[in-house]
Amino acid sequence: MNARLRITSPGLLLAACLVALPLTASADFFDDLDRVDEALRSNPSNVLQQSLQSCKKQRGYAVKLYEMGMTARAERALDYCYESLRISRDDPRTRVTAPSQDELLAKAQREYDLAMAMEADLVNGLKIYRECAACHEPEGWGRTSGSIPQIAGQHDSVIIRQLADFRAGNRDSAMMIPYATAETIGGPQGLADVAAYIGSLEISVENGKGPGTSLDLGEKLYGEHCADCHGASGEGDIENVVPRIQAQHFRYLQRQYEWIRDGKRRNANPEMVEQIQNFSDAEVEAILDYVSRLEPPRELQAPPGWKNPDFQQP
Repeated sequence: MNARLRITSPGLLLAACLVALPLTASADFFDDLDRVDEALRSNPSNVLQQSLQSCKKQRGYAVKLYEMGMTARAERALDYCYESLRISRDDPRTRVTAPSQDELLAKAQREYDLAMAMEADLVNGLKIYRECAACHEPEGWGRTSGSIPQIAGQHDSVIIRQLADFRAGNRDSAMMIPYATAETIGGPQGLADVAAYIGSLEISVENGKGPGTSLDLGEKLYGEHCADCHGASGEGDIENVVPRIQAQHFRYLQRQYEWIRDGKRRNANPEMVEQIQNFSDAEVEAILDYVSRLEPPRELQAPPGWKNPDFQQP
C-alpha cells in the first residue's frame, strides 16, 4: 500500500499526524500505525479519554521520528500507545488486561530507585528541560492561572517520583505523559538529570494566589492538618518525597486537591486522601489560599525581573 495513503487513512484525528512519509516506509512501522489507528477508532479496552488523547500525541511524535529517519525510535515511541490503549500487538481488537495498582506502583518504584541512585548531569538536564519549557516556561514558574504548576526549586525526589509515575501509568495527564516518555527524556539517568536542573531553578513568589479573605482560618487548619507532612512553611521533605508547596499557584492547588479527594490521582498518599474528605469548601479555599502565600527562604527566591540565563540569547 502507498505509504502516503496509509498515513492519512480515515480515523486519524490529529492534523499534526498527517504528514507525508518516504515511500520506502518500513512495513513493520506502518503495520503498527494501522493497529494503533484501529484501536483509536474502536477503543476495545474502553480506556479513558485522557489515554486516547495522549496516545494521539505520541503517535504524532512517532511519525515525526520516522520522517527524520529514526525508525527504531519511532517504533519504540509507538510502544506507549500499545500500553496506554491496552491492546495486543498482534490484534488491536484484543483487549489486554490492565496491570494492577500494585504492578503500576512496583514499576514506578523500580525506575525511581534507579534514578535516585544516579549522579545528575545538569548539562543534560538543561538539554531535556528545553522541551519542558514550552509549557513550564524557561524559569519553571508555570502559569499564574494554575493551568501549569510552578516546578522551579522542587525537590528532585518529587520530580523523579512524578515522572516515574507518569511513565508507569500510575498518574494520568493527556498533556504531560507524552513528554515524560523515555523517548523524550531518556531512561533513569534522564530523570535524574532533568529533576536536578528543575531543582536548581529560582522560585517565583509572584505566583497565582487566592482571594485572601480567610487567611487566619487557613493558617490554623494548615497547622493542624498539613504541617506535619508538608512542613511549617510548606517546604516539603526530600527524603520522604513530600512536595514543596511554597509559592504554588492557587488554582493549581485547588485542582490537585479535588483530584486527590475524588480519587482521580492514583499516586496520591492514601493518608492524605482520607484526611481531606471532611473539609468544607470554605475550609479548603482558606487552606489553599494560605498555602499559595507561603514563601521559600530568600536564597531560593528569584530576584525581581529574573530570567533564566540558560534561555537568553548571547
